[in-house]
Amino acid sequence: MRALIISSIIILNFLMQSTLLQHFRILEILPNTSLIIVIVFAILSGKKRGAAIGFFTGMVQDILLGNMLGANTLIYMIIGYNIGIFEKNIYKDNYLTPVFFTIIATIIYHLMYYVIMYMTHNTINIFLLFRKIIFLEVIYNAIVSIFVYRAIFNISKHSYMKVKIR
Repeated sequence: MRALIISSIIILNFLMQSTLLQHFRILEILPNTSLIIVIVFAILSGKKRGAAIGFFTGMVQDILLGNMLGANTLIYMIIGYNIGIFEKNIYKDNYLTPVFFTIIATIIYHLMYYVIMYMTHNTINIFLLFRKIIFLEVIYNAIVSIFVYRAIFNISKHSYMKVKIR
């Protein structure tokens, strides 16, 4: 049941990101809700599940957007794993926790994506990337992360989302 709900959240995110969220562009920048979802699940579930959800989310994004296959998969998986490492040391009721991790992860995401694009001989203007995209997206993602975290945190409290130990 838990895997079905997590998969549904990820698929619903892509539907919303490609339709509804298009109307909420700020200076042509959209929040990266896929990254936020990976961060939230890594905070709540740990490194293994964070990496798995990062892998699945990145793969779906790579397939649906038709960009370089595997780039988002690799980046989301690395981010999910590394944030999940801190899962046991995080106070989960604090809504500033996802803001902090979202700011760091958004910067890391864009730096890693730039390196991958550079290695594959795709050029991106690094100054434009930092000045416009990263700066605005960091702020936008940080704000949106509060609402996404609250929603997923409340869903994660239900008994059907708990890990059952036999």
